[in-house]
Amino acid sequence: ITTRGSFRTHPQDHLTEDFKTSVKDLSVEDIESRIGVFYAIKLQLGGMVKRTYVMEATEEDNESKITAELQSAFGKECLGASLDATASFESGRGSSNKVAKVRHEWRAQGGQTDLWFKVGATGAEEQSEVSTATDIAREWAKTIDSTNEYPFDFELRPVWELIQCVDKDKAREFKSYLEDKWEKDGNRHMPSIFFPTKLRIVQLPEASKTFILNTCRAHEVALVEQSAHAQRHLDNPIHFIDRKRYKRLRESADSGMEEVLEIRDIVCNDLDMKVEELIETLECQSQRRFLESRRYLGMWGNDSKNSNKVQKLNKAVLDKIIKRLNIDLNRHEAVEDWHNDLDECQHEVYEAMEWFGDNLDCMESEEKRQNITRAVEQVKDIQGALAGFLTRLENELEGVDT
Repeated sequence: ITTRGSFRTHPQDHLTEDFKTSVKDLSVEDIESRIGVFYAIKLQLGGMVKRTYVMEATEEDNESKITAELQSAFGKECLGASLDATASFESGRGSSNKVAKVRHEWRAQGGQTDLWFKVGATGAEEQSEVSTATDIAREWAKTIDSTNEYPFDFELRPVWELIQCVDKDKAREFKSYLEDKWEKDGNRHMPSIFFPTKLRIVQLPEASKTFILNTCRAHEVALVEQSAHAQRHLDNPIHFIDRKRYKRLRESADSGMEEVLEIRDIVCNDLDMKVEELIETLECQSQRRFLESRRYLGMWGNDSKNSNKVQKLNKAVLDKIIKRLNIDLNRHEAVEDWHNDLDECQHEVYEAMEWFGDNLDCMESEEKRQNITRAVEQVKDIQGALAGFLTRLENELEGVDT
């Protein structure tokens, strides 16, 4: 359906007297609620199907990363018009975060929408193969007629263009009012609660970085001494009979030095590595050191006695670093939970304010008075609690600054 002729090119010529009177008499708020914000010059009638994807994301996620993760979870057709893939209500996890969840759902309007309940129906294997989105779409399309058509794909124009033909000042006021409201609403509904960003090595407290680096340096000094001790014995022909023992000692010391040098390099230079990834790597290395510290080589285990001691020291250093990283990781997650609680509290307050604005006029006078009185007491309680909390935070901040 589309407008034609003068109704499309000169819609102001078709304004009714009621519209002109309403524009002059009503406030911009009343014009918005009673007349509307846009008018349609073109629309489609028929049926519409939407697939909606909901994904937990971190503040660092961007469009390309989320697109890639959705395609990984649901196939390359998930963002296109193709309905060749089997449709189902699913939940999965984002590839960049093993805990973040992602789900999708179908929504149909127009025709016999109950047919879409077959999407993802569980049961026999052959039933799930038949219940594809393509099959359902063909069956559903046949049910659309003039009694159940759904309007969609609107081409809209702002109502202030029509108001301008009646009252230019009111049109400017109405346009300014709406643009200010949209800007505020847009900022209010921007995502504020994100899935916690995983702590990176570069974000570790300086005290933790210093602790790890000092631990690595101290161990490196000890290993250099052990390696030099082993080399002196290897260079001395008198100790030929113990050559295997000191060769293993040197190898254990040298591999331990390579390990701590690698850890130092990660702490100082790696900008992307997550703390969880480093912990996982060090835990594997610690387990390997444990197994190597239990070797029993040569007569009465003589060839592995010294190297076993070094491997135990290597493992002890790794475990010490792992313990410190776990402390920082758990602290970071606890702080993220705390900030998420504050964001959620703020979001719920915004929702309560929005509900109040939308529904206040629907109440009778006595009901309105009772609800407003109750809300005033609740807001005062919240305000008192937040004032005390804010004072405490400011006092803590002053203590940190001094």
